Amino acid sequence: MTRFVHFVGSLPAPLTTEDSAVLEWFVQRSRGHRLTGVPRDLDPHWVVEYLRGREKHGDVFELMRSGDFADYADMRVYGIRRGATLEPRHVAMDRVDRIGAAVAAFRVLRDRHPELADTRLQVSQPNPLDLALFVFGGAAVADGLPLGHALRHLRTVTPALRNLPVFVEAALAEMAQVQADHGDLITWQVESPIAQLALVKAARFGAQAPAGRLVARQLAGFLARAHHIGAQTLLHLCYGDYQHKELLAPRSLAPAVNLLNAVARNLRARAVPLPPAHIPCAYGAHPAPVDPAFYRPLRRLDPDWRVIAGVVSSAGAHDSIRSLALFEAASGRAAYGVATACGLGRCTVEEAERAAAATVATAQGAPNQ
Repeated sequence: MTRFVHFVGSLPAPLTTEDSAVLEWFVQRSRGHRLTGVPRDLDPHWVVEYLRGREKHGDVFELMRSGDFADYADMRVYGIRRGATLEPRHVAMDRVDRIGAAVAAFRVLRDRHPELADTRLQVSQPNPLDLALFVFGGAAVADGLPLGHALRHLRTVTPALRNLPVFVEAALAEMAQVQADHGDLITWQVESPIAQLALVKAARFGAQAPAGRLVARQLAGFLARAHHIGAQTLLHLCYGDYQHKELLAPRSLAPAVNLLNAVARNLRARAVPLPPAHIPCAYGAHPAPVDPAFYRPLRRLDPDWRVIAGVVSSAGAHDSIRSLALFEAASGRAAYGVATACGLGRCTVEEAERAAAATVATAQGAPNQ
């Protein structure tokens, strides 16, 4: 059975060096196994540098709450200054040139590794909803994830939701430019912990169905617009992993299944194919469960999803393989790929090495020695 190895993206800060070294690290740790893509993430802490960078637009953004990003509760909160108008340039990630440099290094890498001829460079693309909520919500995202309640009043509740279209336009403009320059070499990993966490939170308040419809509509809409500019995407769900801690711990995979089923319905209605989807099972510093009940909701997962099982722990492959077997039995399909629950940016270098080795061993179905 052939399963892809999927590296979610980030590396520990000491390994986040020049493009060629980062790309080579992933290729060497794949041990010749097929990769979904070769990642090049620029921030080991996902969007922290992006959030810091909003201060350069001080004519528009006002710091409402200070923070040094020590943990989830120490995030900065921004507001819009009175009389200012938020434009896409104020929330753009400004990565076109930077991605171009990574593409140049990737071309050299592929010349050295003929086995990568059909493999693309994987670029992280946070869902605009997540960017907006972290810019304007900051610590409130961690202090109970108000999205579960706010979604009932999408058009009026917060600056994040009111300004969401600006974030969407900024993201799509950057993607379109990169697509025009390097489209046949790029896979965009669309990342949305907020969508996943909203479903986890809503399930606990008995509001899963309406919350699921709303976040799924937003996420599917963004994926559809990315598809229409020619972008190849892959969907990454998450429970949060800042400082290797989850925002919310899942009790089962039911929220992920409900979200993906709703996204699938929305994409079909738009005649957009389903991208591969990474479903995290491990979370934070916790390994993936080995309780069959945790995976049982996968029986309801839309059969057209190609799923990447986020079951791998840096502790080794033995229990990861057990979790993968439970994942595949419940979902009724072989996993398209195997991965950790999140990127490796919050790991030590040694943990990252062990996680990479365990990922390959789990994909092969044999514990690493």
